[in-house]
Amino acid sequence: MKLFLHSLTIAIGLSCIAIAPVSSETIANSKQFGVAPPACEGEAQLYLNICASRWAKTADFLRSLIYEEVYRRIPEARQSQLKAVEKTWNSYRDIHCQELSAPFREGSIYPLLYFSCRARVTNSRIADLQGTNISQITSDLTTQRLAKLLKNEEMINSAGQRKWLQYQAQQCQFESLGSTETSRSVKQCRDRLAEGRLLEIEAMLRIR
Repeated sequence: MKLFLHSLTIAIGLSCIAIAPVSSETIANSKQFGVAPPACEGEAQLYLNICASRWAKTADFLRSLIYEEVYRRIPEARQSQLKAVEKTWNSYRDIHCQELSAPFREGSIYPLLYFSCRARVTNSRIADLQGTNISQITSDLTTQRLAKLLKNEEMINSAGQRKWLQYQAQQCQFESLGSTETSRSVKQCRDRLAEGRLLEIEAMLRIR
């Protein structure tokens, strides 16, 4: 625990340094898990792009610290499984954020969209690793909204959706092994991750 708190302190310090002179909130003083988006020093596209890039890098640094701490704490038999989950999640984040920002690849807004997406998805992963990512939407409503959005053939057959389904299955299996109520744990995990996927798809559709 002391090591984790030390790592978190380092990450928070790095967050503040990396985006100076802008300010940043973190999990220590914000309801948002992970690293909150910084308040940029300017509204020009260049400033926004730089801030988004720093946000993504800071969130990823914090994620790496938390991942290493979780990895060290779990039994050796589960470490290889966690590695596999993290590898799948990394692929999902890369593919999803590329899909989200692809229509704007030639535009000046592309870095803002791409790096902001990476930061958001990374923050969700941080919360999953810490066991603090709690669903805010009822499972039935999440299922209905997600199913409605996935009626779009392009969306349901996308590489991002396929990779997310793989991540969901692996992560929920990993969580269930540490629970005494396996079926309940899997359901809660699937609902929680479905909500995160729903919010990301909705963000993609708003952008497009």
